[in-house]
Order: sequence, then C-alpha cells, then structure tokens
Amino acid sequence: MAKINEQDLLDEIRFDVKEKDLIKAGLVLSALGHVGRKTQKQALFEVSRAGDDFAIPLLAGVIAENPDVSESFPQLKETLFSKILDGPEVLLDLLSKTKAPPIKAFLVEATGEIRFEKAVPILLDILTNEEDEKIIESAITALGMIGDPSAVPAVSEYLYSSNWEIVIAAVSTLGALATPGAIQKLGDRLGGDSDLDLMIIDIVAKIEIPEALELLNETLGSQHAHLRAAVKQKLGGISVMSVRLLIKNLFTYNPDLVIHSLNVLGDIGDSAAIPAIRKLIHHQPEDPNVRFAAYETLGRLPLDKEVYTLAAGLNDPVDNVRNAAAKAIDRHYNAALAGGIRNLTRSEDPEAFKIMTTIIDSQCDTIFLDLLEEDYFKAPAIDYMVDKAHPDVRSYFAKILEKAEHHDLAKQITPKKAAKEKAALKVFAVDDSKMILNIYRTVLHNLGCESHLFESPAKAIERVQKEKPDVILTDLNMPDITGIEFTKRVRQWYSDVELPIIMVTTQNEAQDNEAAYAAGINHIIQKPFTEAQIGKTLAKFAGKQPPF
Repeated sequence: MAKINEQDLLDEIRFDVKEKDLIKAGLVLSALGHVGRKTQKQALFEVSRAGDDFAIPLLAGVIAENPDVSESFPQLKETLFSKILDGPEVLLDLLSKTKAPPIKAFLVEATGEIRFEKAVPILLDILTNEEDEKIIESAITALGMIGDPSAVPAVSEYLYSSNWEIVIAAVSTLGALATPGAIQKLGDRLGGDSDLDLMIIDIVAKIEIPEALELLNETLGSQHAHLRAAVKQKLGGISVMSVRLLIKNLFTYNPDLVIHSLNVLGDIGDSAAIPAIRKLIHHQPEDPNVRFAAYETLGRLPLDKEVYTLAAGLNDPVDNVRNAAAKAIDRHYNAALAGGIRNLTRSEDPEAFKIMTTIIDSQCDTIFLDLLEEDYFKAPAIDYMVDKAHPDVRSYFAKILEKAEHHDLAKQITPKKAAKEKAALKVFAVDDSKMILNIYRTVLHNLGCESHLFESPAKAIERVQKEKPDVILTDLNMPDITGIEFTKRVRQWYSDVELPIIMVTTQNEAQDNEAAYAAGINHIIQKPFTEAQIGKTLAKFAGKQPPF
C-alpha cells in the first residue's frame, strides 16, 4: 500500500464529516492502521464531533468490516460506545434498517454490551425472522447479557439448532437468565451430547435458586453415567445446600438413586445425614448395594453416639457389606464398639471366623490390635494370615505388629521372599472405591490371579498402554472417566477378543447396559459380586478354569 499523506487524510475526514458522506468517511477510517497514533486520534476526534446519527453507523461499519483496525486501535470502539450511550435511539433505528450481516451482528452485540433493554423486542424479532446464523447467535448472546426473562421461550428453541455455536450461545444465555423456566429448559436438553451435558451441569451448578439444585438432584438418578458422575461432583461441591435433598432421596424406591445420594453425603461429610442413614439401615434395605453404601458413608461421617449402629453390619450375609461395616467400625472404634466386637468374635460359630477374616482382609488395624490380646482371636487370625491372606495384607499387618512391638508375630506373618512365579491370569481391577479394590484383591488372590488395582481410571489407561492384562474388571460410575468412557479408550488398542472387559456395577439400567456393550464391554456383573461369580466369569472370558 502506498504511503498515506496524514494531513490529506485528516482533511478528507473533516470534509466527509461535514458532508455526512458515510461511504468516503468509512474508507478513510479503514486506513487508520497505516498512519501514526497522533493522526489516528485526530481523525477519531473529528468523528466524535459529528452527530450520533452519522458517527454511530460510521464507526459500527468500520469496526465490523475492519476488525484488524479495531483491534490495533481500540479507541474506535470506545468512541462508538460513548456515542451509543449518548444516543441509544439511533442504535435501535440502525438495528431495524441495517441489512449488511457483519454490521448488523456487531450492532446486536453492542446492545448486549451496553445492557440496552429497549432493544429486547428487536432482538426477539431477530430470533423469529432472521436467517443469518451469526446474527442469530449474537442476538441470543445479547439477550443473555441484558437479562430479560421474557427471552426464555425464544432462546430455548435454539437449544436444538443444527449449529453448534448457536446451541452453546443458547445454553449460556439460559444460564445467565437463570429463571425457573430457563432451568427447566436446560434440564430438558440433557441426555444428548455428553460435552453439552457437562456444560449445562456446570452452568446450572452455579445458579443459586432452588430449581437449579432440584435439577441437579433429579439428574442424580439419570440413565446416563456421565451425567450421574458430573452431578455427584457438583452436589458434593455445593455441600450443605444439597444435604436436605440428598437425605430425602434415601427414602425413595430407587436403589441406584439411594446409593448415589449416599456417596455424595459421604463426600460432603455433614453429620446432619447420620440420623437418616441410621434409619435407612434400621429398615434393612433388601438391596445389599444400598447396605454397603450406607456403611461406607457412615465410615466417612463424624459419628459419636451413633457408632453402635455399625456393629450389626458385621453379621450381614453379604461379604462386601461386612467389609464396609468393618472399615467403618475401625475408623470409629471406641470402648462401646470393642465390647460388641468381642462378643461377636468370641463365639465358635463359623460366623465369628468370617468376622475375623473380614477384619483382616479389610485391614482394620485398630480392631486387630485390640483383639490380639484375646487367645480366641490371635491363633486363628495368625493362621489365616499365614495360610490364606494376600501377601499385601500380610505385609501390612507385619508392619503394624512391628510398630506395636509384637516382633515374633510380625516375623511369623511376613511373606517369605521366593522366586516369583508367573500367575496364570493377570487381572486389572478399576474402581474409585478403595474398599471395593480391597475386596477384589482378596477375591482375585483366592482365585490364584495376579491382581493390579487402580482407583484412577486414567492411571489404568496409562498402564494398559504399556502392559496388556488378560482381563479387566471395571466399575461403571466413576468420576472424570466413567466405565463406558474407560472402555472406549481401551478399545482403541485392543478388541473385545484380545482383551475382555467386564463391567461390575450397582446399576442395572437398560440404557447403561446398552451403552456399555456398544462401547465394547464383554459382560456385566451386578454388585455385590461373589468369589464364585468372578471365578466363573474369568473362566468364561479368559478360557481357563480356576484356580488360575
């Protein structure tokens, strides 16, 4: 471009302003990027002296059609908004008359930036009659910035647009409007695209009205795993505000909703939930997964007088539930519980031995050390560790015993270092519950498998890339990466024939199961699982018979 004579440019802009020649004035201002800062400011000063009906369309056109000039010389936009605030009616007139899409889109954006409420009828008309998608997107965004609740119905229609940018704008605007109606429309949109779902949940979680919290709570019972995982995190973050709704969920007829609510109450850690969970346990829910979740949650809450509630869990017929109860007791162990545990383990009944082994396999070191002085406990406990317990469990208690100065016992149970033999079956187990992973460890050890436990799905994915197991056992409901998403990622490297993946879950929704099989799951087992179930499933999909 030829060098511009700056004085000529200033003379020209003065003349164009005087003659109200928008076309020529626009051409002059579009060249401002090629002159010095002093000349830019002088030219803009001449424009600022013009009437609003000339300066506003001039500046709007230059900024819309020459974004590079506007970016390098921000005073253009500052001057425009100053003129608009002085003469907002000119902006309304321009919105009605302007046809050029870039200029109209920019003017629409301007109404939002200055929160121009009088522009709402025109913006709503745009949503009804405009075809240009950029202008529609700008109008939706502007309505959100203005904050007029009357825009909810019109904006909601665009939640289902084929244009992704328009959908995102609609979601953001409904979140900004934050009315009960807007919350309902956002809730209706859930369950389609996972990325959009997570965006909606994130927006709703920041809205401080009861309807927003109710939507999150309602979504806790969703048929979509990614939604349940996201909502559990959000409700845990909202904390105290969500406790009342979560407690109410405990007495519904939906076991999955009860379990998810218990999980979140454990994350929050509010003692207000304790009476309701005690009541739930007292009614002895039929679903063992509910009982497991109830004891697991009580183990995470600040129990005091209510600790005696936990003892009943040690007599539960399901191994997993007994493990959860034992771990909760260990965390809240006191004199009252100690007496009850002694009574339960002193008997020669086979159930007493089950309780002893549960205490050991769950690594309940407080209970273990307290009972160690009792002959009826010490002998069978040590024998069990030497003959049957997982080497990791033996090593764990050997350290505990050393610290407590039981050196002979520690030496007795310390695993002897021997040449490592390759196990017949290598199994990866993935679950966000440490307790479930401990159960896997014992079960897989008893079956003769080499187990590798992962509390983080991401860590398991990293490991699979480097080392292929024979089988993977994975939970469904996990934060950040669900079992379905985990499976999809593993299937990038291994087919369902090369690497069987078994989903082990409390859920039994048709939609979850369908999504799991579509992702590449080979088989689904319902929790609580037994050693026999795991053994039978591994035999079926690994082509070997236990002991592996």
